[in-house]
Amino acid sequence: MNNPFKKILINQEVPNTLKSKVLDDIGMIKLTYDIADFFLLKFPGTLSDFYIREELLNGKS
Repeated sequence: MNNPFKKILINQEVPNTLKSKVLDDIGMIKLTYDIADFFLLKFPGTLSDFYIREELLNGKS
């Protein structure tokens, strides 16, 4: 299998459409990571803290 990156010349400019597609993909990956971080790490901790506080205030153990 040939390595396509070896075909790229050092002085060759990458097309703007390709640059924008790559940056869009990176933005989508970052957005997906941020949403997963919010719902899987931050949001469940907030919910559990809220319910524990409510149980303590209501006298339930």
